[in-house]
Order: sequence, then structure tokens, then C-alpha cells
Amino acid sequence: MLKTNAGWVAPEYHLMGWALSCLQLSKYYNNVTLYADTVSARLLIDTLQLPYSNIVCNLGELNTYHSGLWALPKIYTYSQQLAPFLHVDGDVFIWKPFEESLLAGDIIAQNKEAGTHYYENILISLERNLSYFPEEIKEQRNIASSIYAFNTGIFGGSDIPFFKEYTSKAFEFVNNNVEYFSKIHVADFNIFFEQYLLFCLTEKYNKNVSLLFDNVIEDLGYTGFGEFADVPHRKQYLHLIGTYKRNVTVCNQMANRLRQDYPSYYYRIIQLFRNNKLPLKRDYYHSLNVQSENVLVKRFNFLKENHITKGSYARVEEKELSFWRTNMINRYFTQVNNNAIPESTVKNLIKDVFKVENDIQSVLTSKFSHLNEVFLYQRDILSNCYTERVFADTNKIDDVQLMSGKDYEIIDSHYDWTLLDDRESSLVIIVQKILESCQEMGSIIMIPECHKEGYSLVHVDDLDMYILELLKKPLSIKLLFEELAKEFDNEELNNSYEEFKLLIFGRIKTGLVNKLIVPLQ
Repeated sequence: MLKTNAGWVAPEYHLMGWALSCLQLSKYYNNVTLYADTVSARLLIDTLQLPYSNIVCNLGELNTYHSGLWALPKIYTYSQQLAPFLHVDGDVFIWKPFEESLLAGDIIAQNKEAGTHYYENILISLERNLSYFPEEIKEQRNIASSIYAFNTGIFGGSDIPFFKEYTSKAFEFVNNNVEYFSKIHVADFNIFFEQYLLFCLTEKYNKNVSLLFDNVIEDLGYTGFGEFADVPHRKQYLHLIGTYKRNVTVCNQMANRLRQDYPSYYYRIIQLFRNNKLPLKRDYYHSLNVQSENVLVKRFNFLKENHITKGSYARVEEKELSFWRTNMINRYFTQVNNNAIPESTVKNLIKDVFKVENDIQSVLTSKFSHLNEVFLYQRDILSNCYTERVFADTNKIDDVQLMSGKDYEIIDSHYDWTLLDDRESSLVIIVQKILESCQEMGSIIMIPECHKEGYSLVHVDDLDMYILELLKKPLSIKLLFEELAKEFDNEELNNSYEEFKLLIFGRIKTGLVNKLIVPLQ
């Protein structure tokens, strides 16, 4: 597991996700059982010392199945239950117990999903290439033109006979198609033998399903399920579905939450990777010769409680020159014969990205190298609480004083090169977005970081820049709103003031998360 991403940006986030999920569940429930194979159990229980109350170590029985069938261990776990239960995925995080009315349900799921062209295209491909489909799926396909499913981020209930039939049919669905897996993308199959089959069976038997969220969510429409900046004051349930686990910002916020609430587990994972000489995606500890998690925890607690000035420690190294964006764009246009993009535009792109990376190197050398890493790490520790400090008490938000941070630099550019940080989309799509960004007003802000790269980039528009300008001197949120309102049409503002509030609060939250805005005591 130390070298397996399991769908996450990097292996350390995989372990941190398991840790935070378990620790939050254990905070509200005394009986949390882990179902695992021997290797996973040894790591999660023996090494990380996660506080599971019980362990069932039999998932190794599935090792002969295709590794892409990630939902099969869940199905197997459901099949073993003889009493009412709730299964919680390892990428689900709670900040309050589930309602008793939900837990009393015969069948429990997170929410109902509506399939778009995404699910439809996958199912058509499966129908073309697999030989066996359960009768319940065939019947549902004949009855309904739309695809519905149940998201099983949480799943369970008391209808044990139904679960026995459901899991038996799911295994039949898988076992009868094993010889055809070479013809399909196996990972896509999980949705249909777990979530779609579940829906089809509940329709066949007219079962009532108790849902955590009543609203129907489209398969590609899960928004707000990775907002760690909103917990616990606004959200008490997060589920890092699909792309959330591959989003660097979301993963860093999740890791920061683990560090904030459970530092011993966070640093245990960090030191585990360091001791095994395995790289970290965001290495904040490259300059530390520390061999003990206890030392790291003591350092964390000290920095939380004591003020560190910028000049207290010296930076130990300068950052290496890196032109990876320029190289990526050069390779793209060298290898891809794209006649749709004029040669003059290509030259402008390459010229602009090269200039941006030159500017980045100049700022790193002349300015950021003078900021010590201990000061920056303390800033990161404290900034993780910023959004909660500002937004937790709705009655006092107006009086909260804000100020823009001082340690950032604006990088001039005609294009939004932060889009290259996207690891989800194809480079073809990213380049198209970069080209389109030329038509929008905006800036790139460079923020000093204590990790190995030494900086991060964020794209901002004119409204963000104006807010930062206004906050060069301390302002209450009430006065900030008043100043910003002057830039909007009065009649339009009166007709849509709530939308205006949401817009500005969203920009403030983004500024807090990116350490561009600081709440004052």
C-alpha cells in the first residue's frame, strides 16, 4: 500500500484518507469493524495503529479476481452481514453521527444517482462485450430509458435477505463475465454490478431505500463533496468520489485536516514514507533530519503555540531551476500535428510560458529564498483554521477583520498556466483551455511554500485582485462588502443581493484557503 495510489494523487493520501475516515467514525461510534486482507490489516492496524474495534481479515479470498474490481470486496463484505449494519467507504468522512431515522432503514444508501451520457456510454459498451446480464438489469433496460443507481458511499440496513440475494447476483454478474474482461475497461464495470444492480433489484421488489441525501445527483454532478474548508461549521459529511481523490488541492486539504485534528497519525504516515525512503507528493520535510514521529509531533505543537518570525531561521537551500511547463508545451506541439492552431499562436504560447517560468525562477531566487521554511510551515499550520475562524459563527461574520497576506507575487501572463496542474484531463483539452484563457481577464499569483518546489500558483480574476487591494489595510467583512458594492449597479445589486453575498463569500474563502487572505484576531 506504500507504493499504491489506489485512485489517489499519491500513496500517502491513500493512507491519510483511511486514517481520517476511521478516526472520525471512531469519534462517534464505539463499534467500527475493518474488513481487510492480511497485508492491509498489518499496515492499518499494526503499523498505523488505527483504532478499529474489530477486524475481519478475509478479503484475501478475492485475490484471484481482477485487481480493477474495487467494488467486489465491498460486495463480499455486505454478503457476510447477519445483523443490521452500515458500511462506510474509506473515502467518506463524517463530523456528526448519522441520524437514527436513517440507520433504522431497511436499505440505506448515500443518494440516488441519475445517469447521463457517461453511464449510458459505459453500459452500451458493456452490453456489446459481456455475455451475461442479470434479468433485473435486462428488465429495467426494457422499462426505463434512463439509468438510475444508488451511490454506496454508505450502504446497509436491516433487510438481510435482500442483501443476500443482491450480493449473490452481483457475484454471478462478475463470475459469468470473467473471460470477457479483456474487452472492457474493468474499472467501469464496478458501477453496474454494485450500484446499478442495487437499483434494479430495489425496483423489482418495490423496496424503500433510506437516503442520506434526498436530492438526485447526476453521475458527473457531485459538487461540494470535497470541501474540507467547510468542515465542520457548514458540512459534516464528505465523500471523495472519483476525481476528488485525484485533485491535489482536495488531497492537501484532507491531509491538513488529519494533521490539525490527529497530528500523531499524520506524522506516523509521513515518517513511514521517510523511513522507507519513498517520495512524498508534497515534501515539507526534505530539509529535516528527523527519524521519529514524536519529534515531528512536538515540532507541530510548538509551532501551533509559539510565534515564529520570518528571520528566525535561514532557508537551507535554493530551489532548482525547472522549466517543466515550457518543456511540456514544446513536446506537445512537437509531437502533435495540430494544424487547427496557427503557428503564430503556438509561438506566443511557448514565448509566454517560458517568460512565466523565468519570472518564477527570478522570484524564487530573489525573494522567496529569503523566507525561512519554519515560518512558512507555521503559516500552513495556522491557515488550516482560517475558514472556520471566519465562517463558523454566522452572527459575527460582519465583524471579522481581514487583511491580505504580504508574501505573494503577481506573475504577468497572457494565459492561465495553472491549468497545467490538472492531472485529470488530457493535454489536448488542457491546451484548449489555456488558449481560451487568453480571452479572460486574470492574473497568476505565486505563493511561497515550504515544500520542495518552493511555491504554488493560483489563477485569480479582477475581482479577486480588487479584494486583495482593498485588504492591504485591515477591513471588517461588513466594510469590505460596502466597498465592493460601490463597483456594482445599485438596481442589479438590490435584485440579487444574496447572489452577491455568495459570490464575495466564495472569493474570501478561496483567498483564505490559498493563504492570500488572513483573518485578524
